[in-house]
Amino acid sequence: MNSLEALEARGRGGNRFANRIAMVGRETGNRGMSKQQGTTRVIYDTIPLTGSPNQFNFFENLANKGFPWTNLNRNSFTDAEAMNVQRAYLSFIEVNNNTDYQILAVDTVQVYGVFQRGNTVATPTTKNQYSKFSLAQGSIFISGQQILKNFSFLSADPRFNYNNQGLTALSQVTTGSTMAAIGLETYNFASAAVIPPNREFIVSVQVPPYTDPSVTTSGSENNVYLRLTLEGFGAIPSVEGTL
Repeated sequence: MNSLEALEARGRGGNRFANRIAMVGRETGNRGMSKQQGTTRVIYDTIPLTGSPNQFNFFENLANKGFPWTNLNRNSFTDAEAMNVQRAYLSFIEVNNNTDYQILAVDTVQVYGVFQRGNTVATPTTKNQYSKFSLAQGSIFISGQQILKNFSFLSADPRFNYNNQGLTALSQVTTGSTMAAIGLETYNFASAAVIPPNREFIVSVQVPPYTDPSVTTSGSENNVYLRLTLEGFGAIPSVEGTL
């Protein structure tokens, strides 16, 4: 049994995500996928709010960005890689400097869930700018074809997110845990989208008009970024050629 058949067998055994990737391999004629092994895959990209853009094309123009802003160097996978996108969430990263894509040793970095940040800012005008991101919608494009259309991130709001089983507030999980708040804002897709090998992809996220909440005042700098994270079942090259 080659590894593609093993991947399909794993799908028949209950891992439908493995099966979907194997099926895409056959449909696209990419025999390099026969050397895949299953893995957990997480990809992310980060864009500053500088200029208050209303559209964020994540995973585009990655070449000069690098860690910790993204974990990809191009917006396509190699011959033997693929990903079945199962979960997504938006988050804010805030750094106390005025230079985009820079973190110095002396800088303070804070991470917030989008809905968490909109509910914790004290100043009403600033709170309103953060809250507008809860109305964001996103689409996944692969080779120009839209495979996920206008997904509303409001579905990830803890009050509406069906994955939370009644949990609606950070205080119901643990006190003071930012990561717990982001966990409440992670949305599981009902039908996972497959990103196949050698196909350029972007995730386009639209937000309503807003004013960048970043602060440029000397001594009080606060540069705000929007990050998109995608998680799911992936495939990577297997040294042994079997799953």
